Amino acid sequence: MSDDDFMYEDEEEYEFEYEEDDGEGGEEVGVENRYYNAKGLREDFDAAIREFQTVVDDSPSLTEWGFKATKQMLKLCLREGQFDQVLSYYEKMLDYVRQSIVARNYAEKSINNMLERVSVAATPEFVQRFHQITLAVLKETKNDRLWLRTSLRLAKILLDQQEYPALDTLLGELRRECEDDSGAVILERGTQLLEIHAMYLAMYAAREEHKRLKDTYLQCMTIKSAIPHPRIMGFIRECGGKMYMGECNWEQAKANFFDAFKNYDEAGSPQRVQVLKYLVLASLLSESEVNPLSGPEAMSYVNDPAIVAITALVAAFESQDVVRFEHTLSQNTEHIQDDPFIARYIADLRRTLRMQALESAVLPYTRIRIDSLAKRLDIAPADAEQLLVALILDKRLKANIDQEQGILAVEQDTAEHQQFEALNKWATNMESLLRSAIATIG
Repeated sequence: MSDDDFMYEDEEEYEFEYEEDDGEGGEEVGVENRYYNAKGLREDFDAAIREFQTVVDDSPSLTEWGFKATKQMLKLCLREGQFDQVLSYYEKMLDYVRQSIVARNYAEKSINNMLERVSVAATPEFVQRFHQITLAVLKETKNDRLWLRTSLRLAKILLDQQEYPALDTLLGELRRECEDDSGAVILERGTQLLEIHAMYLAMYAAREEHKRLKDTYLQCMTIKSAIPHPRIMGFIRECGGKMYMGECNWEQAKANFFDAFKNYDEAGSPQRVQVLKYLVLASLLSESEVNPLSGPEAMSYVNDPAIVAITALVAAFESQDVVRFEHTLSQNTEHIQDDPFIARYIADLRRTLRMQALESAVLPYTRIRIDSLAKRLDIAPADAEQLLVALILDKRLKANIDQEQGILAVEQDTAEHQQFEALNKWATNMESLLRSAIATIG
């Protein structure tokens, strides 16, 4: 946090405090003047600290002016990186909260402000300690709402630090706060419970605990009393999409990624572009005939570099152009293959495309050499044979493989073959008619 940011935020706070002070008539004018004089000295750390301390010392008891002065000293020490003093002043500031010296809303606003400042200006270990001190006071003062919000922030810190045992313990405590004595969900806590489950999902995903992840995801789907922030619901649906991708359930993955994209889009989250790529991936793997990029929801992002890259991949896939597909992958590594999740399914995507291309390539023939098919797809004959076997086993192709001769013999009674033969006969007849007409004119 830069000094400019510090000053700018303080100027906003000055306006808030000035309006609040208009209604106060019991404070000594001298203490008030000294407080604002101290604010004017903030560029001189030592002078400002001394002046703010006199505001606290000159107050016969804990007063709102003392609270404000303590908060300013805390900010100054945070700006200078004096973390031991930050904790000292923060504990003094919380004494005012314990004794209800300031209004509850103002106290909550001040605590949230400090949590945000510390989170960007201190080490992860210090931030964790700062949150734990806060939670102890909030528990003591029975501020359940702020305690829950602060606990969720601490949970995010523990998740980022990969401190999973501590996170598991905290999430268990949070979950119990959302349940009654019988273990049933308290209706008005449904939204908070979804946020807690979202943390569980993130932890299980990071630890690759797939069964627990699925159980938690299914629990999320049963909570009907929640009105979650779309960003939270987007994350839950994204986890569901990734879970179903791991099960090769492409249709369910596609549905979840679509819901995740809509929620992220509503929340204005940049993750929407990433999830849109996952939606395209699931659609290609499901061999859907509907291009998700053609929908109105996705049209706003067609010029995003990441979406441009995935659009080129879709075009190659739809045209069954294996060479172009590989070229697109190699030319867009940053937006496609550098994503660990997408990279995990490139082999599946490549296999799906090759099978489609093979299926189309054999359609005009009754017999064709396997090495000829392999050459068309720019793959080894052995790989082409394996794909043909998969097509036969999936009953997508009625054929037999002569391994000794390296020949694929296609049965002629397939609907596709009959349709092709009819079209081929029609084209031959049209060509004969055209030649006859030209000969007659000549």
